[in-house]
Amino acid sequence: SSSSSSSSVLRKCAKQRRATVMAASPYKAQDEISGRVVLVTGANRGIGLELCKLFLEKGNEVRAGCRVESDALAALARASNGRLTVSHVDVGDERSIAEFADGLKAAGVEHVDVVLNNAGVVGSDGYSKWDLQSTTQEEMIYVFKVNTCGPVLMVKYLHQLGLIGSGTADGSETLVGNVTSKVGSVDDNGSGQGYAYRASKSALNNCNRSMQIDLAPQGVHFALLHPGWVRTGMTEGRGLIDARESASGLIRVLEGAFGDCEHHWFDYKGDAIPW
Repeated sequence: SSSSSSSSVLRKCAKQRRATVMAASPYKAQDEISGRVVLVTGANRGIGLELCKLFLEKGNEVRAGCRVESDALAALARASNGRLTVSHVDVGDERSIAEFADGLKAAGVEHVDVVLNNAGVVGSDGYSKWDLQSTTQEEMIYVFKVNTCGPVLMVKYLHQLGLIGSGTADGSETLVGNVTSKVGSVDDNGSGQGYAYRASKSALNNCNRSMQIDLAPQGVHFALLHPGWVRTGMTEGRGLIDARESASGLIRVLEGAFGDCEHHWFDYKGDAIPW
């Protein structure tokens, strides 16, 4: 059929692209990320877009996921010589995550070396429901779906399909970087408010630990990432650093530049963060 023929062509093209970037040795968590297959969610702007740019500059094949493809991401894909592929995913929707993972498999992706669960929200309407009196059950559930459930379910479906971990013949591992926030640290909370956002990131930190324990025997490793206070659309332009500086630091964390990122929580500068 024409559909099976198209799938065959997609798989062949994906293998050819992967061959052009594949590193000589199997990926091991916290290796330098070069010549690898990298997945980035929330890739259409801000930190996610800069992560895509930097991973391409380092010679990787990048699979980008987002709800709406931005002009900047589309332009980056066109200029990537096929090394950046963009697909739709809404990480607040479990079915969308499952379909995204299925699409990777159908397109011929055999193994993802590094996963960046970067997509996230402050709230349903920016900071408008940041204090106690504006916090609602509906708001908390919305933020949890994206910030906590999204990363966990992404790992679940990628793992189900054998796209992460040491299921490949060469024993390649996978490193999952979950972009959390220092705001989720109980120890660091000295200013209050931010009920839905703080709680969603604290929950992600705990889920990160459980996944770390459960999937370690299968070669899936995890790191928590604090990007800093970054000037992006999500922060409404507030912040101390730009997205490229943050993204560059996060990649250094994942490459073990500041120490063991699986058993220590580092920010983009390499500073340790208390839980």
